[in-house]
Amino acid sequence: MSGSRIIESMKEAIAISRGELPESTYKVHIPETVDVKAIRQRMGLSQPAFANRFGLSLYTLRNWEQGKRQPDPAARAYLKVIEKAPDFVSRVLTV
Repeated sequence: MSGSRIIESMKEAIAISRGELPESTYKVHIPETVDVKAIRQRMGLSQPAFANRFGLSLYTLRNWEQGKRQPDPAARAYLKVIEKAPDFVSRVLTV
């Protein structure tokens, strides 16, 4: 990153901290809820296959689908990426 880009980024960070920029220019939207079961079913995968393909614990996946637990914000964001680009996620995670 060039020095001028670093300076520009710092100015932007200061403007954000002061509330001078609209949130829409920097804020990421993470949904409050994600229908994990619907995502999995649209992909036509069983729970074990979905968990294995995306590096999730089968136990955790089952708890999410049964409503016993809710995905945390990072997991909800990951699930939305899976929903929108499952093949990309699989390619990135494949060793």
